[in-house]
Amino acid sequence: MKIEGNTMTADEGKTFIPKESGEDYGNVIYLGYSYYIGGVLQVPPHKDVPEDFEEVDAPEHEEPEK
Repeated sequence: MKIEGNTMTADEGKTFIPKESGEDYGNVIYLGYSYYIGGVLQVPPHKDVPEDFEEVDAPEHEEPEK
C-alpha cells in the first residue's frame, strides 16, 4: 500500500474494503469525511484514516463467454 497526501493506492492485485461495511472500494481511495457509515448518519462526520480500511486480495473477474 502507498499513501500520498490523502490518496491511498493498494498493491497490485489488492483492493480496499472498509472495516465497518466490507464493501469493495477498489484499489484507490481518497480519504476525506464519511457522513454515513453502515447507513448511520455520523454527527459530526467521521474523518477517514488509513486504519479504517483493510487491503485484501482483489476478487478475480471471470471473462464473459462468447
